Amino acid sequence: MNTYHTSSRWYRDLSNKKISGVCSGLAARLGFPVWSTRLVMIILLINMPLLIGVGYLVAHCSLPVKGY
Repeated sequence: MNTYHTSSRWYRDLSNKKISGVCSGLAARLGFPVWSTRLVMIILLINMPLLIGVGYLVAHCSLPVKGY
């Protein structure tokens, strides 16, 4: 039984969003603080802007919204 994660799905969390809720949903899924997930995303965006930008856009368009 998975006791670490309360949710087994990755979703967009609109209640704790800065842009579209992708990072906050990923942080909830992995059990990390939201600030650390956003910091890692910014560092990766600086190093690989095209790859991370496209990945973020795909995640924004394809992930379900929490609560819907």
